[in-house]
Amino acid sequence: MISLETPVGEIAKTHFQTVKVFDDYQIDFCCGGKESLERVCQEKSLNPGEVISRLEEAIQQPTNAPNFDSMELVDLIQYIINTHHSFVRETIPLLSRMLDKIEEVHGERHPEIIEVNAHFKESAGQLTMHMQKEEIVLFPLIEKLSQLKRETKTITISNNASVNNPINAMMQEHENEGARFEEIARLTQNYTIPQDACNTYRAAYETLHSFEKDLHRHIHLENNILFPKAALLEQEVVKKN
Repeated sequence: MISLETPVGEIAKTHFQTVKVFDDYQIDFCCGGKESLERVCQEKSLNPGEVISRLEEAIQQPTNAPNFDSMELVDLIQYIINTHHSFVRETIPLLSRMLDKIEEVHGERHPEIIEVNAHFKESAGQLTMHMQKEEIVLFPLIEKLSQLKRETKTITISNNASVNNPINAMMQEHENEGARFEEIARLTQNYTIPQDACNTYRAAYETLHSFEKDLHRHIHLENNILFPKAALLEQEVVKKN
């Protein structure tokens, strides 16, 4: 069912169950979603047959996940806000407190946690602003385009007002945060719990890993589904000067 030529983001879009497999192999299916499975396997020295087998096995498993690719864009936006934006806002204060605590207690023996904490604090600030821009600027624009299509109306805009401008900005910010969490994963040896870790240390790394996984799914829904469909929708309802 899975072809080596298929982009990994397309596989995740069509079969959301596969994201867990991509997580296990540390395959970037969100920001790097346009890469073919074959190229990703080559870059990571993975056995393509083994990866395909794992992906096809995952596809056979039942899932409660919505069919994101068939969602109306306004519903997908609401899902992203309610699920992923809410998770980020709720988790940032908790993670910040835990990381501050383990830096204070374990920072001398594990200096990497100082860098991890600094990276997370920067990411927390950037993601907070990023989500605000989406909710205030980009998402209402996509919802307006959806309304125009429902009402079979068209409008005229200049190229400067195209939905592609905020989309490109958001995608660049996704790249930045994806790279930041790659560095966090490297510093923590992919969230490996040290032998002398206390319960707070363990909880912090587990929560940080969950935060990264949620971020990957969040970016995937936007980069590989919402944004391309919004760009196509604009072509249907907008006449450009």
